[in-house]
Amino acid sequence: MAVTTNNLPNPDIIEALDFQSIFDGMLADFRTRNPEFSALLHSDPAVKLLEVAAYRELILRQRVNDAFKATLLGLAAGNDLDNLADFYNVSRATDETDAALRARTIEKIKGSSTGGGAAWYRFQALSADDRVADALVTSPDPGAVQIAILSEEASQIAAATGAALDTIGAVYGITRDTGANEQDVAYRARIRTAALGTAGDGAASALLISAVDGVLQAPDVRVITDTLTTVSASVVVVDVTADIYLYPDTNSNILNNLEASLRADLAAAGGLGWDLARSWLISRMHLEGVQRVELTSPAADVVISGSQAVSFGTISITLAGYDR
Repeated sequence: MAVTTNNLPNPDIIEALDFQSIFDGMLADFRTRNPEFSALLHSDPAVKLLEVAAYRELILRQRVNDAFKATLLGLAAGNDLDNLADFYNVSRATDETDAALRARTIEKIKGSSTGGGAAWYRFQALSADDRVADALVTSPDPGAVQIAILSEEASQIAAATGAALDTIGAVYGITRDTGANEQDVAYRARIRTAALGTAGDGAASALLISAVDGVLQAPDVRVITDTLTTVSASVVVVDVTADIYLYPDTNSNILNNLEASLRADLAAAGGLGWDLARSWLISRMHLEGVQRVELTSPAADVVISGSQAVSFGTISITLAGYDR
């Protein structure tokens, strides 16, 4: 898995702020300097002025905190992160999230050694195409380098509608049948089949593999002694079957969007080398109002290798009854 900054503690220089502590300190200082005002009421104008001053100081201290965060790769966001990434000659791709840009910048830093290395190739793969979700670099033999690509093609095809779907279809050489008034659902299915066949979500199309490989094989990217092979990540398709029991006063409509939320949760949490634990699945289905979840499939935790990724196949969720 990729190195991140998520496990780092907050720097000590970032101050924990509390309005009441600032105000209390100001009030104590004021009373020390002016003993005759030792019995101030909350309604006293002097107290109100101290409250204003304490709030303004709180804002100023927060601005100091934010200014320092903007200098740290793990905490910077938006334009501040763009400027940090630019220092390492990394530019934000169209619609790229802060998390993705941060991850690519880390790989660029790690891979900037004279000999290249796994981080160098991973950075290049992540930067090659916006359809690349993740990449794993391994060396099965001396001088041989394999880059496994995890793709976002399936999710991009599934989310696109109208003109955006037409644009994606053109990439794969599939045009909408306007004469038959082809709707998005049918058109989307044809694009998905042309791009990925029967492969699960996360598999990379031959078109994407070719595009990434073209970048990696460039003379200014590939180390001259390396033989590179770019392949799709191996997608492990897992069917989910579960019976769910609700409390008697729970409306059954809480299950209406459960399949969609499960798929979204997997897209957010999963990736190369991410094991699918039964406990994770049950926790995602145990919504407020659910009495218990009886998970039939998968029957055991799905443990995968670093070049594999989990994708959901069919999801069958049954309201089995009500119980306490």
